[in-house]
Order: sequence, then C-alpha cells, then structure tokens
Amino acid sequence: MHKTYFHNRKHINEKKDQKKIIPLQYNGKKRIVDINILLNRVRVDKINETKRKIIFYSSSILSLGFFSIFIMFIK
Repeated sequence: MHKTYFHNRKHINEKKDQKKIIPLQYNGKKRIVDINILLNRVRVDKINETKRKIIFYSSSILSLGFFSIFIMFIK
C-alpha cells in the first residue's frame, strides 16, 4: 500500500508493505516455564510496590509535618 504525503512542498512516497523483518533464531531447545517462579515474581513485585507506596506517603506526610511546624514557629 502506497501512501503519499505532502509536507513543505515536497511529496513523500511511503510503502507500508516493506517493513524491516527481523528473523527469529530457533535453536531447537524447548524452554521450560515454571508457573511457581512466575507467581513468586509477581508476589515479590507486589510487595515491593506496596513498600514504595508506603515510603512515598510517609515521606510526604513527614515533609508536610515539618513544613507546618516551620510555619508555626515563624509566626
């Protein structure tokens, strides 16, 4: 399929059918996938995400507290 673009007084013809195809290499070995390893990885990722959320919220509350104490002593 050809598409023609007109930009800055130039015609650009573009073929959508010709895309660069990367050949896949198959070495003949079967890959064994263990569902338990994948599920454990999901659990660990979820725990790490909750830790990051707790750290973010606690640091924001702490900075808000310091800011409010600073404002009280200035007045």
